[in-house]
Amino acid sequence: MIAIFTGALLSLEGALYGKLGEQVGSLEADFYNFFMGAVISLILLIFFGKGNLSQITKFPKWNLVGGVLGVVYLLTLVIGVPIVGVGISMIAIVVGQMVTSMMIDHFGWLGSGRKRIGSKRVAALILMLGALVLTLF
Repeated sequence: MIAIFTGALLSLEGALYGKLGEQVGSLEADFYNFFMGAVISLILLIFFGKGNLSQITKFPKWNLVGGVLGVVYLLTLVIGVPIVGVGISMIAIVVGQMVTSMMIDHFGWLGSGRKRIGSKRVAALILMLGALVLTLF
């Protein structure tokens, strides 16, 4: 239920930042989002952090690419939502997530456990691709 709620928040974020991007610029909206996120994260870290941030220097550098991916994700929404709308943007993102997640699971990439791509997963992907096609028309 939390994941569904969070997905709803991502759609709201896409709509809000798509509009903001039209007004202030795509990169400016992207910067604002991550600046505010950094400020809020810092406040939460100060009051609730229990880890050791210095350990990040010992982590393999390629594993830190997630920050870049977040910027690409949001910038894609900021640019795409005004062009194709929130619905198509989010369905396309979910389809991309499904394909990539299935590949990661199937091959055990990035240290994840292996889970074969079965007929149910393929059917779910086909249905999502169908939803994407239907929203385009």
